[in-house]
Amino acid sequence: MRYLLTILSLLFCATLFAQQPDYGSIIHAVADFDKSLETKDTVALKWLMSDKLQYGHSNGWVESKQEVVEDLFNGKLTYKKIKADDQTVKTDGKVAAVRNTVSIDVLFNGKSMNFKLKVLQIWLWENNHWVLFARQSVQAGKEK
Repeated sequence: MRYLLTILSLLFCATLFAQQPDYGSIIHAVADFDKSLETKDTVALKWLMSDKLQYGHSNGWVESKQEVVEDLFNGKLTYKKIKADDQTVKTDGKVAAVRNTVSIDVLFNGKSMNFKLKVLQIWLWENNHWVLFARQSVQAGKEK
């Protein structure tokens, strides 16, 4: 009986710890999100975005989850290349703040555009995976 209780306790603890967010999982979520934008994988994007998402662009334009997906699907926005550098991650339990500098090649309504942006993303740990809750970007300034 004692062995059975020990085994059950270990299984419970393993399950509990397996469901906790970690640093590696947020790094993968951010990379998966960028790749999903590039490949227009709307199924993956829906999985990675909160239903309450606020997706802020550097021009002040703010989109919801539905608008992000629609704009990719209808061709309003096509992300050709996203390259992130200088990434920092801060986590506090089930919340992560990710900052990076991003070079983006995008087609906006068929017009090619290139941006260098500073981006802040807020991710939440929900249902055993990270979801993007908020994102805001600004034009990267010149180094002093």
